[in-house]
Formats: sequence, structure tokens, C-alpha cells
Amino acid sequence: MTQPSPADTLRAAGARLQSSHFVGVRAKTGNVAALLRARAEIAHLLDVASDMVTAYPQMGDAHDRQVCDDFACDLVGRALTVARAILGEQP
Repeated sequence: MTQPSPADTLRAAGARLQSSHFVGVRAKTGNVAALLRARAEIAHLLDVASDMVTAYPQMGDAHDRQVCDDFACDLVGRALTVARAILGEQP
């Protein structure tokens, strides 16, 4: 079984956030409510990061982003971490 590409991981996490799985959850206050209110924007952020990885595949490669010192690489790396957490995947 092949590993999904970084772009696939980002898109899948964005799609999961937009799915009915999250829509049914209700919360009025606190962190969960804030995340639910922001889910569409988080999903869009993951889609944009996916577009970046599709255009520049090296951004999705595992590398030391602190040494790279590139804000775009840092953003994609953090987006991948969020996407993997949403999907329940290991880094």
C-alpha cells in the first residue's frame, strides 16, 4: 500500500472537515465551538496548502523546515501536521 501524497493528505483532511461528520457536532462555547466555526476556513487553508504542494512537490518532502527557514515550507509543514491529525495518521 502506497502512502498518500502530501497534497492528497491535505485535500482529504479538508474534505473531512467539510463533511457531515463534523456538521452534526454542536457546541456553544469553548475551543470546540471555535474550531467548528473555523472549519470552513481551515479546510480552505488545507486546500491552498495542497495546491502549493502540487505546484512545488519539494515543499511536501520530509525535511528540516527550521533549517530551510522558508515561511512557505513552514506553512505547508504545519498544514500537513494538522491534516494528519484530522485524518488520524502518523507523521
